[in-house]
Amino acid sequence: MKVGLLRVQGALVALPVDVLREVVPLPERFDALPTAAPGLVGAVLLRESVLPVLDLAALSGTSAPGSARETAMGVVVLVHDGRALGLLVDSVHDVVTLDPAALQPVAAGERRLFTAAFVRPGTAEVGTLLDPAAVFGVPGVLAMTTVRDPGDGPVARTGDGELDPAHLVVRCTSAGGGDVLLAVDVADVQTTLPSLSPRPSQLSSPSCLGVTDHGGVRLPVLDPLALLGLAPADRSVAWQALLVRSERGLLALVFAEALDIVRVAPSARSATPPSRGLAATAVQGVARLPQGPAFVLDVPTLLADPEVSALASLNTGPGTAAAAGSAGSAGAGALAASPPLDPVVLFRARGTVTAPLHQVDGVVSFPADPVPWIGGSSELGALVTEHDVVPLLDLSELLGRGRLADPTAGVVLLVRPPAADPDAPPRRVGLVVEGLSDIERPVWREDLGEAAAEERAPLVRTGSATGPLLACVDLHALAEPHVRTAGGTGRSVATTGRRV
Repeated sequence: MKVGLLRVQGALVALPVDVLREVVPLPERFDALPTAAPGLVGAVLLRESVLPVLDLAALSGTSAPGSARETAMGVVVLVHDGRALGLLVDSVHDVVTLDPAALQPVAAGERRLFTAAFVRPGTAEVGTLLDPAAVFGVPGVLAMTTVRDPGDGPVARTGDGELDPAHLVVRCTSAGGGDVLLAVDVADVQTTLPSLSPRPSQLSSPSCLGVTDHGGVRLPVLDPLALLGLAPADRSVAWQALLVRSERGLLALVFAEALDIVRVAPSARSATPPSRGLAATAVQGVARLPQGPAFVLDVPTLLADPEVSALASLNTGPGTAAAAGSAGSAGAGALAASPPLDPVVLFRARGTVTAPLHQVDGVVSFPADPVPWIGGSSELGALVTEHDVVPLLDLSELLGRGRLADPTAGVVLLVRPPAADPDAPPRRVGLVVEGLSDIERPVWREDLGEAAAEERAPLVRTGSATGPLLACVDLHALAEPHVRTAGGTGRSVATTGRRV
């Protein structure tokens, strides 16, 4: 069974994911309700509806009433049997799968809130499974009634009798002023962030808006509209975010407002119009919902996209130490183990190659309509952006590895070499590769002298102390001659490649 993990006054608590709706910020105050019940702290206004809020610790008798407010960070909204209420929580953690056979039942009592104990997967921490029916059944607790359009008919069920998957419906506002609704299976959402202000990063691009910190981890922030080939999100709108997890790490998908949780039956989905790129596989259809038509987003397919998967690997903790490698391996010379090495991006260019992450100014798809490059020799043409015209180069060819079989199927690493003249306009070069593989912090890097560095790229080891040795190329050095050529003062790019 899939459960969401919460923390309430230090205790680990699990709830079935189908009752978790969203997380809302802690209000400055709770409004009084004309009733008294154990643990009831008051109510908040949620989208013009009154939401009663419970202090679970006070309800279970593990703390004094009111003490949870001192540590709580927000309110988790629960929905059960057409009713909704909120729980004060310190934090929201992962969505995990618990083996029902491994649950240890709790003896029944007069007022049993928890049905079982469990051990958190991957750790030795003990948690308890909260019974939603017991929470909603506490005498005196008011619960908000969730409204469903009478014309919707009965709640849809799948062919095997199971309820159709619950989907969180969010509204995204595009830069053009229009709204797009997305429906995301709640089982694919780890949590929601009620507010988000991403910081710029080296991989900022039309689809990657920067990074944010969550739970001590730095993770990329993506624009789902741009990923699907739609008009990008309006940057003047206050953003919230869905946190989704892939095998490689967490990602934040921005949206403007969470509207509701609904059950989306397959029969309620219309086929999507013919599309290209990621939208062709990551959109399961258009759902006809009371809030309007919504694109049903297939999160696992979205996360399996090579570029998105590579960005998910950016999850790093500030100051995370890298493991030290073995100094005698592969004749690597002196190896640096401390301080932590800067992250590198791994990409495919007729073989796997790495480069310093800070040298990558952005990552975009190969343009559908490149223009001829008249500032120098570039057989692939140029990419036109809002700010500049970027010549496109085959990085594999620059490295002496031969040409890519199909550059148009690859991605473009945007590189901005430092300008000798600080007053000169910035110039970027687009280095075309087959695709991104990963973003990692090396466990060590080869320390080469200047003479050796002129002959070949230094080697790095990523992933583990037994990981492969990979060349770490200097993208700035590879791109700089072409920038000079663009200005009419440099030498040909074809003579500057170094075989690695």
